Amino acid sequence: MHAAYLHIGLHKTGTTYFQHLMAANRSQLREHGILYPGGEGRPNQHLAVLDLLGRRVVRAEDRRIAGAWSMLVEESRSVAADLLVSEEHLSVARPAQVRQAVSAFADDREVHVVVTARDLARVLVSAWHEEIKVGSSRPWKEFTTAVRDPARVGTSPARGFYARQDLPAILERWARVVPAERIHVVTVPPRGAPTDLLVSRLGSVIGFEPAWLTQPAGWGNPAVGLLGTELLRRLNPALSELNQRQRDRVLKQVLARVLAKGVETVPLGVTGDELEWARERAAAMIAAVRAGGYDVVGELTDLDPQPVPGRSAQDVGDDELLDAAVVALGGLAQRYATSWWSNKPTEDELQGRSRDKLASRLRAVTWGVRSRAARLADRNAVAGRALGVLMRRRSA
Repeated sequence: MHAAYLHIGLHKTGTTYFQHLMAANRSQLREHGILYPGGEGRPNQHLAVLDLLGRRVVRAEDRRIAGAWSMLVEESRSVAADLLVSEEHLSVARPAQVRQAVSAFADDREVHVVVTARDLARVLVSAWHEEIKVGSSRPWKEFTTAVRDPARVGTSPARGFYARQDLPAILERWARVVPAERIHVVTVPPRGAPTDLLVSRLGSVIGFEPAWLTQPAGWGNPAVGLLGTELLRRLNPALSELNQRQRDRVLKQVLARVLAKGVETVPLGVTGDELEWARERAAAMIAAVRAGGYDVVGELTDLDPQPVPGRSAQDVGDDELLDAAVVALGGLAQRYATSWWSNKPTEDELQGRSRDKLASRLRAVTWGVRSRAARLADRNAVAGRALGVLMRRRSA
């Protein structure tokens, strides 16, 4: 019997690099009996998972998403091979969506869940960087204060952080459907470890040899460091009229890459109270993994937060930001002068069956209701406390 490996993240654990590496070596994996869905004219894994969750990229319905999940499932059923799906948004799937994801492949494959987990001190920094890249203007101290406050778990940014990083709750949700021995917790190696060690660990679970991966990853998630992040943070209010897709293109695909290439990557330090909080959370997280009986690949001590050397966010000077802004402006000017994407042909719409599209739209309605409730929680203290109670009950 073939296997289906659902790599569900977590977020900020090297998933972008891994996914691009798998995509670049899709044909090599297929030659060795592993199907990594996607490619030209094929269902896109990211869009398929958004469809499963009922999400849309912009407020108007995205026609590329509707029906994408069913198309991915149908393609996988047509191929006799082990299956690998890697998409970190699966980690935030609700119980009913977890059951749907597993049951989609359980008829002809043994389903395994692969969870990558990382030192929380490093995750905290990466989560703030990512929040800025998607449009926030919240300073570092305000972000960490909110995340560390139990009373604010139902409001942004703590709500999003725990939804993506509450490892015990995420594992427990999937363990209701998949036996613990088929849930594999793969730890992200500590700083200074060989760069290919995480891929080797994942390969030992999924069944591929790193030597098969002859093509480099085509794209990664560029690290812009403290200076670049602070510049983007101050720029974000001026981009408030952009929708999420437009913002992603400008910030992630253009500015972040320009800054990563042209501005010194100054690290943001994590010490003191923030490090102590991360260590307390990590200790509970490690204990839950041990108690759950999950298969651990790597060392659980990799999850024990260590001090992150670097500078304080408050120490960034205006002169440094001015230099970074000049680099960013130059990169944008060059990109504009040579742009091709404004006239790029529209991608073909994914054609799903009518009943699949109806189910997809119903999921989108559900997600829309949940999103409005989350925004209300951010504005109303009573709603915020109520949502916090619901989240804690889900994690119990």
